[in-house]
Amino acid sequence: MTTPGLRAEIGRKAIHLAFLIVPLVMIHAWLPWPRTRAEWTVLLVVLVVIAIAIDVIRIHDRGVRTFFRRFFGDMIRRHEHTGLMGSTYLLLATLLAVDLFPRPVAAAAVGFTVLGDASAAIIGRAYGRIRFFDKTAEGALAGLVACLAWAAYLAGAGFIDLRVALTGALVASLVEFLPIPFDDNLGMTLFAGYAMSLLASTLV
Repeated sequence: MTTPGLRAEIGRKAIHLAFLIVPLVMIHAWLPWPRTRAEWTVLLVVLVVIAIAIDVIRIHDRGVRTFFRRFFGDMIRRHEHTGLMGSTYLLLATLLAVDLFPRPVAAAAVGFTVLGDASAAIIGRAYGRIRFFDKTAEGALAGLVACLAWAAYLAGAGFIDLRVALTGALVASLVEFLPIPFDDNLGMTLFAGYAMSLLASTLV
C-alpha cells in the first residue's frame, strides 16, 4: 500500500526522470538544434533564467505560491517553499556540466544525477529500513544500481570509457548518500563530472 508521502515522491521523481531526455539528446544528437556546446549553453542559460524567475515570483507572490501548493501539493519539499526548486538546481547543474566537461562526461554526470537520485528517493521511501545520514541503505543501493546501469549503457554504446563511467557512478552514488550541505542535483553532477574528467585525462 502506497502512502501519501510515497505517492508524492513518485510524482516528483517522475518529473525528475523525464529530464533523462536531455543527456540522451546530448550524446545521440537526435535533434538538429542544439548540437554544439555554444548552442547547448544558450538553451540552458535561457531555461535557467526562466526557472529562477518563476521561483522568485513563486516565493514572493502569494497567489502564485498558493497555485503551486495546490497544483503540486506535497511534491514541493519544505525547503523549496522559500528557495529554489530541485528542477531549477538540475537545470543549473546541467548548464555547468556542459560548460565544464566534455559532452560525454557532462551527459554521464547528468544521467547519474537523474537516475541515481530518483531511484534512491523512491526505493528509500518505499522500502528503506536501515538509516544513515537521514538516508537509507536500501535507497543508496538502488541509486548505485541505477548509476551502474547508466554507466554500462554509455560504455557499451562507446560514448565513454568503462573505467571512467564506473568512477562517475560510484562518486555520484557516494555524494547522494553523504550529508553534503548543498543540493544533490549540483553535488552529484559536479563531483561525478570532475572525477570522470580527471580520470579520463590520465587515460589519454
